[in-house]
Amino acid sequence: MSVTPKAKGRHHHGALRDALLAAVAEIVLEAGPEAVTLRECARRAGVSHSAAAPHFGDKRGLLTAFAAEGGRRLAAAMEAALAALPEAAGAAERLAATGRGYIAFARANPAHFRLMFRAELIDRADPAWQEAAGQPFMLLSEAMAALAPALDARARRARLALAWAAVHGFCTLRAEGAGGDLWKPEARAAEVAEDLIALIVAACAAPASHGAS
Repeated sequence: MSVTPKAKGRHHHGALRDALLAAVAEIVLEAGPEAVTLRECARRAGVSHSAAAPHFGDKRGLLTAFAAEGGRRLAAAMEAALAALPEAAGAAERLAATGRGYIAFARANPAHFRLMFRAELIDRADPAWQEAAGQPFMLLSEAMAALAPALDARARRARLALAWAAVHGFCTLRAEGAGGDLWKPEARAAEVAEDLIALIVAACAAPASHGAS
């Protein structure tokens, strides 16, 4: 997404904030998260560094806000996938939908996906980030609990880790272009995604091993 520089002083509060966050996305896609600076984002938004600083404080604050926006977008994508299900959808279909929403988010928001899990770049104590980051996990946890309500805490944690790691790993490998034969053509990538989700759901629905406690 291209940010068109604006004349200084023309932004109202919300528009400037959005313009600065849009500049973050541009820079992340062009050169990676490490290349983001508040000064360069301000330049692309057409304002001075001093005008941009009150919105985020510093680079860490800017990246934290961008990561929080990513968390909200991820939750919205998962909620949209759940909302698209028929009313009679069962627990397995709902868990599958959370995975589809996650994959859709990663494809539609590559800059957020690249940055929002970079813990060293963001302030994990920020309340807004914590709330946004918790929403996707809550949706996954609710779907998992509905699929396998009898699981004890240890078994449920293992399945949550499996589901999250498998879908996130799929998205990461696809974004980085590793294993190119899995993702090209696009129809093959969609097929692999559906088969992967089906395997995840089947594994998560399996009875807990006797070693779990």
